Amino acid sequence: MEKAASLTNAYNAIAVHTVLDAYPIESIHETEKPFETKAWKVGGATVSLNDIENGTLRPMLKYRAHSVLVCAARSCPPLQRTAYSADAFESQSDKAYTVWLGREDLNKFMPKENEAKISEVFKWFKGDFEKSHSVAKVLAQYGPPAAKELTKGGDKFETSYLSYNWGLNDQGEHGRNYSKINLIFDKLGD
Repeated sequence: MEKAASLTNAYNAIAVHTVLDAYPIESIHETEKPFETKAWKVGGATVSLNDIENGTLRPMLKYRAHSVLVCAARSCPPLQRTAYSADAFESQSDKAYTVWLGREDLNKFMPKENEAKISEVFKWFKGDFEKSHSVAKVLAQYGPPAAKELTKGGDKFETSYLSYNWGLNDQGEHGRNYSKINLIFDKLGD
């Protein structure tokens, strides 16, 4: 787990550095190709955020990668206050899922309606969840009580996905009004 912890910390630090270096901005996407640019020395190689996530951490951690990587967007899992460590990585990842799924602005569980409105991350990376677990099992294992109640019958509930908010995950006003239109224009500028 030492490599997983180190690369997770590197990814999160690079994302935060990217934002701070360009601040004030409304989204990490206002920087030039933030996930594609190979500008970071990690383990002797020059890598991008995508290299770390897709080339190493997703194959290594599978569905667990999605709770620990923070892309600086309002819809991504919250950044924890401490670095990940090899000896506590699994429990830290568990806690990251619990915190992320417990945020009603990021995931909503409605057992009475037999419905979950969850992050688009679960749609984009469905294969990662299906290979080693399932979305329903992740929600049951790490979700709040409403998610546990909803998933008692397995995956026999309606699922929809909350629109991913790429606005900056800022404690102030930055990123609050960043929209999909802004994202499209920022991507066109790359």
